[in-house]
Amino acid sequence: MKPTSIIIASLFIVACSTIDVANSSDKEGVQFVNKQCSNLQSDSQSHFFNSFLDKQYQKVKELKGFISEQNYKELHVALSQFNDHWEMLNLQTYQACEKLARCKYIKGQYISSYNKQQRNRTKLDIDKQTMCDKSSFEFDLSRVKMVSFYSDVERLELVRE
Repeated sequence: MKPTSIIIASLFIVACSTIDVANSSDKEGVQFVNKQCSNLQSDSQSHFFNSFLDKQYQKVKELKGFISEQNYKELHVALSQFNDHWEMLNLQTYQACEKLARCKYIKGQYISSYNKQQRNRTKLDIDKQTMCDKSSFEFDLSRVKMVSFYSDVERLELVRE
């Protein structure tokens, strides 16, 4: 009976300390995420792409009398799909940034909580190194996808000219 009471008590202590970290991170965590990812919300990255799309829509409109209605609609749909894909990449990158920022914030909370309890330093060092690896990789991958798509758009523009 004694081992079960020890297990229950330790589970209760762990649950309470986890709740404290989760509750304390609500407002501060949102502010941290906003600060980390605010530069992704700016239009500086999208300026080139938006101007490119505007030019393409204008050129399609100029072709309206020279091509069939079906070709006109297909070009318009293709440009819309192009824009949708860009928006999807933007959204994925922002979501990956949010996920990484939340992980970094929780990691900071975990480290400060861990330091208060003064446990085994070796385990903490290992945990610190691997804690946000997946989120970091996902964010890096989403940025690579955007850069790849962006360079493809530039290449199309250069080939056309």
